[in-house]
Amino acid sequence: MLNPDSPIPLYHQICEQLQSRIREGLYPPGHMIPSETELSKSYGVGRPTVRQAMDLLVQRGLIQRKRGSGTFVKEPSPQIDLFSLAGTSQAFSTKGVPTQKRVIVPLEKKTVTGDGANPFHGKAAFAMSRLTVARDEPVLLEDIFLDPDLFAGIDHMDLGDKSLSRVVSERFYLTPSDGTQQFQVEPLNEQRASLLSMPPLDPILVVRRLLNFPKASGAIYSVLFCRTDRFAFSQTIKNQI
Repeated sequence: MLNPDSPIPLYHQICEQLQSRIREGLYPPGHMIPSETELSKSYGVGRPTVRQAMDLLVQRGLIQRKRGSGTFVKEPSPQIDLFSLAGTSQAFSTKGVPTQKRVIVPLEKKTVTGDGANPFHGKAAFAMSRLTVARDEPVLLEDIFLDPDLFAGIDHMDLGDKSLSRVVSERFYLTPSDGTQQFQVEPLNEQRASLLSMPPLDPILVVRRLLNFPKASGAIYSVLFCRTDRFAFSQTIKNQI
């Protein structure tokens, strides 16, 4: 069942096999996973190796340990449409998941530096950082940059817990026409890890989003740090034919 000659660690092989059983429905939601002792005998490895595999499944949000009861397959995480032009607040709301937003760095106009991938690099932009909390857990950290000319005056508005997309629509009468996203997995720095309640240097899904508006290309740029162990972030693909 395991390949000891493979460069892939044994605990990782066990994790992948158990994950396949979960994905295929052999271990459905609520199903109790065999104990570490049983898996150790089944795979012919020590319990520390099995424990590493189980820890990885916990990190991936596929199983949960219940003290005194055992380890069980978790219910699938709600899929949040990460590329909803209606905004992340609406994406969570559509799935019936209430959220709260906490402003980490208040909106201010500044010259953007330190990120060559940012289209506002070396230019002035309105910038802010905010944290989205769902079910009492931090799930999404956003660094947001806005065109200072198109959104003149937004720095005098009380954004608070408001949906940015709604502010853009209702106060500036603007709706994004299209946009692009880039996906990468990157290690968290210490500050972001603390905000997201994760260990420093843990890998996380990073999405760089650029939104275009009629006659204003690239007017909003944001970098999203997404906890995929709490929610399954998805993207809807539509047939353009």
